[in-house]
Parts: sequence; C-alpha cells; structure tokens
Amino acid sequence: MKLMGKLRLGTASVLAFAILAPSAATAQEGAADAGTSAETNEGIGDIVVTAQRREQNLQDVPVAVTAFSGDAIADLGIQSSSDIAAVVPNLEIGLPAGEGNQPLIYIRGVGLADTNSNNAGPNGVYVDEVYIASPGAQTFQLFDLERVEVLKGPQGTLYGRNATGGAINFITAKPSKDFQAQASLSYGSFDTITGEAAIGGPISDAARFRISGTGTHSNGYVHNLLTGRRENGQGSFALRGQLALDIADNFDALLNVHGGKVDVRSPQYRSLGLLDPDTGFTTPCAPDAIMANQCGNVFGYVSPEGFYDGNYDRSDRLVVKNWGTSARFNWHFGDITLTSISAYDWNDKLHREDTDASPFRILDIDYGVRSKAFTQELRLSGTGGGVNWVVGGYYLHETLNQNQTGDLFGEVRAALPGGAGDPDGLATGGIPVLFSRTLNRQNTDAASIFGQAEIELTPALRATIGGRYNYERKRFLAEARLEENSIIVPDEEGGEGAVTVAPIPGGIIPLYSFDNRKSFKNVSFKIGLDYDIAPDVMAYASISTGFKSGGFNGGFLSFDPAEAAVQAQPFNEETLTAYEVGIKSTLFDRRLRFNAAAFYYDYKDLQLYTLINTGAIPLSLLDNAANATIYGAEFEMIAKPADRFDITLNLGLLDTEVKDFVTAVADYSGNRLALSPTVTFSGTANYEVPLSDKLALAFQPSASYRSSQFFSADNNPLLKQKGYWLLGGRIALKDEDGRWEAAVFGRNLTRKKYINYAVDLSDFGFIEQFRGEPRMFGVEFRVKY
Repeated sequence: MKLMGKLRLGTASVLAFAILAPSAATAQEGAADAGTSAETNEGIGDIVVTAQRREQNLQDVPVAVTAFSGDAIADLGIQSSSDIAAVVPNLEIGLPAGEGNQPLIYIRGVGLADTNSNNAGPNGVYVDEVYIASPGAQTFQLFDLERVEVLKGPQGTLYGRNATGGAINFITAKPSKDFQAQASLSYGSFDTITGEAAIGGPISDAARFRISGTGTHSNGYVHNLLTGRRENGQGSFALRGQLALDIADNFDALLNVHGGKVDVRSPQYRSLGLLDPDTGFTTPCAPDAIMANQCGNVFGYVSPEGFYDGNYDRSDRLVVKNWGTSARFNWHFGDITLTSISAYDWNDKLHREDTDASPFRILDIDYGVRSKAFTQELRLSGTGGGVNWVVGGYYLHETLNQNQTGDLFGEVRAALPGGAGDPDGLATGGIPVLFSRTLNRQNTDAASIFGQAEIELTPALRATIGGRYNYERKRFLAEARLEENSIIVPDEEGGEGAVTVAPIPGGIIPLYSFDNRKSFKNVSFKIGLDYDIAPDVMAYASISTGFKSGGFNGGFLSFDPAEAAVQAQPFNEETLTAYEVGIKSTLFDRRLRFNAAAFYYDYKDLQLYTLINTGAIPLSLLDNAANATIYGAEFEMIAKPADRFDITLNLGLLDTEVKDFVTAVADYSGNRLALSPTVTFSGTANYEVPLSDKLALAFQPSASYRSSQFFSADNNPLLKQKGYWLLGGRIALKDEDGRWEAAVFGRNLTRKKYINYAVDLSDFGFIEQFRGEPRMFGVEFRVKY
C-alpha cells in the first residue's frame, strides 16, 4: 500500500509537471532573451537515438528511453552488457550462472526467469539493429560503443519478436571519414586487467574501415579453500571489424564481422545450507539459523564463514565461442529509403558447473548449447506531407541444440559394486546414483510484417499509429537417457531387499523421446499522441501491446516417461497491454533535462518459471499463469547547475502482482514477480576542476540502490535479497583536448555483501546463491587520436 501511494504520487507528479512546465519554459525564454555569454550558456547536449528506426533527438521520441553515450558507459565502469542495470531505473539483469552465461533480463517487471537456453526472454537484445536470438549470446563485453538505448514498454510494432517488456539496443562506433585511434588499459583488484583498442578511417573517398577489440583477465574474487585457488575470474576477448562503402550516390553499405570467446574456470556458487546439524542434517533448520549460515546440506557440508570463501571439488571450464556477420544496405530515393539488414550469428557454450557448491559430488551439471541464427529485415521508410512512416518485413530462422548432463550423487558411486549406477536407490537407502543426458533440438521460424506512421495533426500535436502481424513456428525434438555400464537391480532369487548388478548393453537406457510442434500468431498495435506543451517540453500518451511466443521446456524433465510427456507439451504465448503517459522537457536554458513516465500493464497468460525439486535432478518448467498487473513510474533528471558540473539522477517505482495462479503445489496469487524491486535508484555527479590551460581534474562519485526483491515466483523468503546501496567513484586527470586520461576508480566502496540470484535446491539441502562482486579498486589510462 505504501508503494501504491508512491505510484499515485508519481503519476500525479508527471501530470503536475506537464501543467507547470510551460511556465518554466516561458521563464527559460525570458532568460534567453536577456542574453548570456557563450561561455556560461553551455547547456546539456542532445543525444541522438534510433529508437523508432530513424535518427531523432532523444527528447523528441514519445517513448520511455534511457540512453547513454559510449564515453559515459566507459566512465561508469560498465564493461558487460549485464552491467547496465545498475544505472537504468526499473531494469534488472540477473545472472543465475555468473558472468559469461545467459542473463535474465527484466524491464518494468517483465521478464523470464527460465535458465534454459532454448527460451528467449520477453525483452529483445539488439546490436546494431540485429536481434540476438540465443539467450546464451546475450551477455557480452561492451567496447567501442557509440551509445546504449534501453526502450521501456512493449515494442511490438517496430521490434516485434520477444519485445513484450522492451528492448536494449547496443550501437557500436562506426567507420568515420577521419582517421581515428583510441586505446585503454586498466588494472584492478584480483589482478584484473582489461584492454581495449580501436582504429579506423578512410581507405578511399568511397570506403572506410574500423577495427576494434577488447580482452579481460581476472583471477577472481572467490577463494577456494579446498584448492587454494581464486574462482569467479574472467577470461575473454572480442573483436569486431566494419567496412563502410559508398557504392553510389544513393546506395551505401555497412559490413560487419565479429567474434569472441570466454574461457575461464566456471563461476562458483555459495551453498546456503537448510538442514539442522543438531539432528544429523535430517530436519530443516529455522529460517534465522539458515540465514546465519549455521546449517548444512544433505552431506552435512556447512559453508565457510567468509562470504567469498568456499570448498569446491570441481573446477572445470566455462567456454563460450561466438562469431557472426551482418550486412546493411541503404538505397535512398529522395525522401524514401529502402534498408536491408541481413545477419548470421553462431554461438557455442559448454558450462561445466559444481552445482552443489561443496567438496562433495552431490550434483554436477553440464550445460551445452549450440545455436545458429539467420535474420533478415527489409524496410521502407520516408517522410513527406507531415508524415514520418516505415513499413517492412522480418524473418528469423534459428537452430538450437542442447546437450545437458546430470551426475547425481557421484560421491556414493564409489561404494557401489563396480561403480554401478543405482537410479532407484536400492542399495543406498533411497539415494539415486545416476548419470543422465538430455539431447534437445529446437527449430524456430518467425516472420512478420509491420508498419508505423507519425502524423502531424497540428504544428504542436502528432499522432502515432502502428501495427505488426507475427507468425512463429517451432519444432522441438527431445531425447533423454541414462548412461550407465551397469545398474543395481532387485535380485529376485536372493529374497526381499536383495540386489544385484546388471550390465547394460551399449551403456544406454532410453527414457523418453518426443517430437513436438507448435505455431503462434499475433497482431500487435500501438496508438499514441504527443503534444508540445511549450518549446522543449513534450507530453505523450500511448496504448501499446506486446507478444511473446510460446515454446517448450528445454530443461531436465521427469525420468518417468508418462510425466515427461505431459511436461514436454508446449506452453502458450503471453500478451501485454500497456497504458503510459509521460513528459520530456529541457528547461532553464538547457541546464535541466527532466523526463518522467507513469504506466499500467495488463499482463495476460504470462509465462511463469518454476523449479520443482523431485529428489533427483530438479525439473525447471514453464507454465502460463493466469494474469498479472504492473504499475510504475520513472523519473530521470540531468542537471547542469554550472559549467563543468552536472548531476544525473534516475528513480524507478514498481508494483507487480500475480493474479489467480494456482498450481498443484502452490498458490502464487498475490505474489510479486521475480527480479522486480519496488524502488530502483542511481545517481552520478561529474565535476571538473581546471588545473591549467591543458589539464583538468575530474571527480565522479556514483551511487545505486535496489530495494528488496525475490528470485522466485513463490516469493520464498530464502530466495530474497534485501535492499542495498552500492557506492562507487572515479577521479581522472585529463587533457583538456580529450587526447588522454589517467584515472583511479573504486566500486562497491562500502564492501556490501549481496547476491544477484538464488535457486532453491532444497531436495539436496541447500540454496544455491550467486554472489555480487566485492569492493574493487583500479587504475586506468586512455588515449585517443
């Protein structure tokens, strides 16, 4: 109820500001008429975005967009695509398997907590307008960027597939007509070294190039007490080459080739025990004792007192390889442009994890996935007669293969005759000992046609109308088997309870095999109005819809073929209708930029992820909940009270609630959605002190806050992170001409201990947690020509 009051206040604030803004704009005009010198009239610069598939000033776009330049991203220390959540209101990115693995992206409470690699979330990730189809490829290093745009709310018209909640656009720096070169090198805590470089310029009057790359190595911030080694480090590199061609006066092309690799020891989790040591780890602990780390898992393991310490018996590799290419062609015919974007991306990942996060072989899972995606977009855009319009078509074909293994209670196997498997626990007192493999193949074809027009009704009033037809077809082939040379079986001749070892010819016991297909259709639309209340002050309102197709469960299914057949059935699509009002303003002689938005979402058939503990390998399943409602508001402000001094503040408010969703094991009605804190805040300040005509000292303190959030739909209090602040800062000595810069920086200065994801593995007696990074210091040097 307190949050609802805040949201009502937020909505009222948006409307009140829309009423008061004209008077502020009038005062601004008066100040401008009074005249100021060029030196003291240096205001906030414009940010050009392509959120509506054409270049526009951010303040002219009637959509809630948070945008950062490439330089701002670098100054904030953002190095990965998952890091941007720290500075964007109402954006959360969970990393259930650590850096280098697929993210769980939530925008305004809309997301998907499914960790299976065959199900993309409802928020699109784009690099240079190319959709990144594979979830395993959506975490990557950021380097040589022009800007980042985060679009909030359904983008079903122009972005289409899987953009129910919004879209994140990463726009790389492009080849230029002037020679450019830049490089940076940083060194920080845990022997973290990051290097980045880019070079480009003209080849001829009609051709330009740009080559850039980055690499990172870190020993890691988790201490493995069992081996003495550091864990949760980094080891990656990425390269990109671009060639821009002016083929004719009205015909140009941009060719892109890119690739990269992550090769590092798999990230390690923290085991939070659930079982009481006073009862021999056979009964649950009290919640307070669990949170105090006084309890253990089914083998009696209690994690060390040090938050960043652990005992890990498995230190295999996480290896992710990717490469891709794209070609963009533009034909200009006066006020009309025909654009073609073709792209191909390949991604291969093998993640061998110590799932139980302990010195015992309780549960070890390998996640292998390989995907190939081809996309083609063709669009025609133009302007004339007071109308900006775009029409087009889109096609995607993706082939994704999963190879996942589970090694269950391997610690017990050595005590069994000949190392045999014991799936039914006949010789172990009910403990299942087995090695399983799941092989899935998913083929996806998606096609759509779309159009949107912005119509000038009066010089100050514009209407936007758009629509998109989506068609998607999926085929899912699934196979599971046990891989054992021999297993324990009942010995019928030995009497009751007697067992014997039976050899398995070929070493394979088939469990199930399915070949399922499903198609989905949807029409999405957007209707909106935006009005110039005063110069540099715009208000807007819109109704829009979004659609995410259904699909198939790509995780481990039941070993019972009948149960697996039910779990293998497809889940349905989800839809969202969004109602939004907002205002964008630039005031006081461009010294203040204030944007605000309030929204209400009607969420239908949302796809809700649940992890089911079975006593064997946990089942991760998706199902369609009945409904959910989401309310919220956002406020973004940039102020420049003086030259060389600016402040950026972002605030997000959010209320989410699941409606009427009851399963066989739980009632989720009234629960909050996962990864949806009610309050998010970030703030930075930049202040430069001139030291001479050629040198300046720049100070940049920063802070961010996340209120409490759950990591599961059942709102388990053990899968919850309380609210926390993160403080950081940067001090740089820089050349006034921007040619070089030397800086020191710090992150998480107060040494806050927090988790950014948790998973319930209570059948094994523990909660699996992934820890946020500890305090870190570093130095950095940049040069630019």
